Amino acid sequence: MTADPIERRRRRSSLIWRVTLLAVAMVIAAVALVLVLADWLDDPLTAGVIACAVFVPLTIAIVRGPLTRMTAMFRALAGTVTSYRDGDFAFSLAWPSNDELGELVDAHNKLGDTLRGQRESIVQRELLLDTMVQNTPVAMLLCDPGGHIVYGNLAARHLLAGGRRLEGVLMRVLLEAAPESLREAISRGGDGL
Repeated sequence: MTADPIERRRRRSSLIWRVTLLAVAMVIAAVALVLVLADWLDDPLTAGVIACAVFVPLTIAIVRGPLTRMTAMFRALAGTVTSYRDGDFAFSLAWPSNDELGELVDAHNKLGDTLRGQRESIVQRELLLDTMVQNTPVAMLLCDPGGHIVYGNLAARHLLAGGRRLEGVLMRVLLEAAPESLREAISRGGDGL
């Protein structure tokens, strides 16, 4: 059971607040270290240098972990968008935190589900249409601008090629072997019996 979107927002932990709290904690710890060292060493400048030497690398190490995970997720999101553009909707992503990035990942996954559903619906309709066209008693051909047949249904195959495939055959070559009445009807154009 999914939670109400408003309740999810209330329970969501914000990336901004987490980073802000981390920065405030690091500043408080650095100031405390400077005060302790300044009292102990009687030199505030040395205390400040030591605190910077300790807290700058520590802050970089602490902040780097979450940012590395976020950067990897951004790359994964870009990769799935590329896959969506190529027509592959089989991907979904997971983000362990309930924050803004987690919300983006959820929306991205829902988009993939929607696109996948639409693709499946289109495929089903295409299969139904192909079945109808193949099984109609009317011979149907589709030719490219160069005169090559790119599609021929079952009725056309039986009428013009004894049941063999017609794709790739030149229409003019096929008509040379056709009965005279069929050649005349096609050359005349329009409707005819």
